[in-house]
Order: sequence, then structure tokens, then C-alpha cells
Amino acid sequence: MPPTVAVADLHGHLKQLQRLLKRLDDELGDYLLVTLGDYVDNGPEIPGLLDFLIKLKAQRGDRFAPIIGNHDLACLRALGWDDQPPNEDWWDRWSSRYWDPGLGTPAQYGATSAQSFTAEFPKGHRDFLQALPWFHDDGTHFFVHAGLDAQPLQPQRDALHARILPREPFYLPRQIGEKALSVVSYAEWGRVVISGHTKGSNIARLAPTHPHLPHFMTEQRITLSAEVDVTGVLYVVVLPERRFVFADLGGSKTRG
Repeated sequence: MPPTVAVADLHGHLKQLQRLLKRLDDELGDYLLVTLGDYVDNGPEIPGLLDFLIKLKAQRGDRFAPIIGNHDLACLRALGWDDQPPNEDWWDRWSSRYWDPGLGTPAQYGATSAQSFTAEFPKGHRDFLQALPWFHDDGTHFFVHAGLDAQPLQPQRDALHARILPREPFYLPRQIGEKALSVVSYAEWGRVVISGHTKGSNIARLAPTHPHLPHFMTEQRITLSAEVDVTGVLYVVVLPERRFVFADLGGSKTRG
């Protein structure tokens, strides 16, 4: 069976992704690529990244499985979830809590308000984000942006499949937005859960003696350090061998 490659949060860092894909294509040939969400916010090439991912999906088909992240979901809720009108309350929350200073997504589209962003954001980009599944499950690995609670898999899977939003208007599903799930490992899931969403520094705070820092890894769990928007380093894990690869603007390298 071809290997699977899971890629941590991209946040508009197109060049690092392109470096990684060139190396992985040369090295692995045929493989499944899973991107773990967070395509928007905090990076330099958000429109270019979304264009690239749309083309990649057209080229690779079932060999490319992108899933949604909390920043993508916040963006969609500001735009108006499921083709609803713009949500000013979510716009305020997204712009005040999700963007690093000066690095919000709308500015890269020439927008300064929810209304202008809705007008300027290309339909193809919105359609791509809106169609993203909230997880990918291959029967052995379960890929989700933030993680799972230490509870049975199936109810969590069902809620993610149904795209059920919390009743609280300003919350996202825990499996997509809760950083504390990065170090939760539960033997009864029946899958190895793979996520990104949180940086190695936060993983170190939650699990200070963990031997696999900046990542978190147990028999049932792999959390990739999602730090490209801070350090410029993009991490991936090659499965099933659990080999970590990273790329920065200087190239791509391997860590065991």
C-alpha cells in the first residue's frame, strides 16, 4: 500500500509546501497527501496557496485529502456559513482573535470589512473551503485538525461527518479548535489520531517531559508541531513509518 503523508497547518506558506512536495514526489512516487487544515491567515501567500491546492486536487484526485482547520472554519463563518450572508459578529471575532497582527486574510484580497471580503473573496476559494471534510479516516489513521476527546470514536466521527456546529454561537467543535486535545491519547479509539493545530512550544507546556518534542507521539496519537506561521518551518509525518520531514525556505530535511 502506498504511504500516507500528513502535513501540518499551512497558513499561506506556499513555498515550503512546494519544496516538500518536490522532495516527496521524487522520493516516494505514489502516496496519499493529507493536509490538516488552516490554509488561511498569518502567512504571505494565501490566495496563491488556495489556487495551488485547488489545482492539486484536480491533478491528484483521491491521492489528495485536504481537511478543514479552525481558521478556515472561522473564515467561512465570517463570510456566512453554508452560503449565508456575512456574519458581522464572526467577522469581529475572527479579526480580533485569529490573525497575527497585520496578517489577516482579507488584506491579501484587498478587503477591509465583512461585506468587502465577501465581495472580493473568489467563489472558487470559498467553494474549496466550504467543501472540505472535517476529518479523513482511512480505517487505521484518523486525521483531524485538533484531535479527539478521550471518548469513543464513533459519536465524534458522526458529529464531524454531519458538520454539527456547537450551539454556542462563537465556538467551534472541540475536535477542530481545542489545543488541549494535542496531548490526548486514548487506546479505545481504534485508530491512530493525527493532527496539527498547536505549536511545539504549547505541546511542551502540556507535556514537558515528552520524548518526541516538538511533536507529540504515542501508539495511538501523533500531533505535528504546527509552527510555520512563527518559525517558517513546515512539518510532515510519513506513515506508517512515522518519519518526520520538515521544510523551511532553505530546503527540506528529515528528522527521525
